[in-house]
Amino acid sequence: MRTPQIVIWESDGWLARQLRELAAEQRWLVRGVRSAERASQLCRHLQLPTVLLVQFDPVQPTLPSIELIAAVHRHNPDAAIVAVADLKVPDTEQLAWTAALFDLGVRYALFPPLTRPVVEDLVSGLMLATIRRVCGTAATEAPPAGSELAQRPPEGIIDLAAEDPL
Repeated sequence: MRTPQIVIWESDGWLARQLRELAAEQRWLVRGVRSAERASQLCRHLQLPTVLLVQFDPVQPTLPSIELIAAVHRHNPDAAIVAVADLKVPDTEQLAWTAALFDLGVRYALFPPLTRPVVEDLVSGLMLATIRRVCGTAATEAPPAGSELAQRPPEGIIDLAAEDPL
């Protein structure tokens, strides 16, 4: 299996900084990109477990962020897409944005205030679920009892794939 990747399209680098330590612990690649075209290219590998985080401005939405979400979902439906608003908006607007983004293919829509534990927990759970979906459950099962990997303490990944649907 190729290394799982987290692709982040944002303007300020905040999300990448929040996920750097988690990604290093889990041996995932974090790819911060500056263009929608590059993000789309990185997410087209159907056999590569991918989580895409796309920052968008809910006050003045830019078409490239919305087009990127739709294109990645169309070409790689197994990619877990998270839309992250960069500004706080009223609850009614959050509901409208969430519905629209779900229609485009996102798994989660996040709005400020955001904290590092929230972002880490969400992304780690999505990575585990994506790895299971792309590679099967054997890729995430515990190693044999006598192996070196079995002696390591658990990494604290939240398993969103095991949760009951609403």
